[in-house]
Amino acid sequence: MTISELIAAREPDWKALENLIDSYSSVFRRKTPEDVAKLTSLYRAASSDLALAESYQLPEATIGYLNNLVGRAHNCLYRKRRVLWSEFWRVLFFDAPRWIVSEPTFWVALALFWIPFCVCEYKCMAEPEFAEQVVGGGQLDMIRSMYSNALDEDPVDRLDMVAFYAYHNGSIGLKSFCLSVLGLVPGLLILVSNAVALGSVFGYMQSGVVGSDVTANFLEFTTAHGPFELTAIVLSAAAGMRIGFGLIKTGGYSRLDSIRRAAIQAFPTIAAALTLFCLAATIEGLFSPSRHQWFCDLLGVDSLTLKKGLAGLSTALLIFYFAGLGGIGFVKNRFFQR
Repeated sequence: MTISELIAAREPDWKALENLIDSYSSVFRRKTPEDVAKLTSLYRAASSDLALAESYQLPEATIGYLNNLVGRAHNCLYRKRRVLWSEFWRVLFFDAPRWIVSEPTFWVALALFWIPFCVCEYKCMAEPEFAEQVVGGGQLDMIRSMYSNALDEDPVDRLDMVAFYAYHNGSIGLKSFCLSVLGLVPGLLILVSNAVALGSVFGYMQSGVVGSDVTANFLEFTTAHGPFELTAIVLSAAAGMRIGFGLIKTGGYSRLDSIRRAAIQAFPTIAAALTLFCLAATIEGLFSPSRHQWFCDLLGVDSLTLKKGLAGLSTALLIFYFAGLGGIGFVKNRFFQR
């Protein structure tokens, strides 16, 4: 047997061990006797493979990959819980984004939200009457009246609104999550319907039938917290879809075990969604409704430009987290650790 044939023959077991280790990385992982037995068996086999690889002088990349894999498996079996908490920052900034971007449900949810959102926003900017058919004339009139007056509220007076926005926005994410778990089709429908409604409102409020002052007030309030809030909705649906697929596609496990495994794999996505909802609520409650004139004077910009700058910074952080940390971790794990 050639070296390439040997590696190809053993690689499925290595990948199985790697996936099992990833699922164990969560502090909330419930370890069943079957999982422990499987991990122990794969760990011993990988240890033997590492010894053979060193004896037969296999490529350094293969030896390095096996050494890392065996070490991770050993830590997974024997380390104490306090070690898991000590690695919190590594899990948060490296493992979690890699797990999220490696999930197909994340990309499906991302496309199902942003494509309808952008299409409806563009169409309603050109044809405002389309928004009336989607959202309703009464709802649009109410939204337009909400932003008819300039925003200039004291952030201190808005502290209680942080909790309100966290509850309100979180309820939207929870609905997307639960419907995706209980049935994929209802979850997908509510995700798309939210995208269509929000995109239509954004397009209508930027159309010619709305006064420029009302448009400016609307954008000033919604721009700053928009990236975090909308991304959190996408992540909520993606986490629910991951568990929903576990209910349908069991992979040879019992349905209960399949759901449990899917929930563990979806946990990083849920945690990221909750974090973004909290960040969005804080910005929406304290930053969005105020002009922060002293800060604008200090920077020499108007309030809307300041809000757009925060939105740009938020978007850049999200891109760095998912595409940067997550993408680099995924590529490194997928192509350079063997």
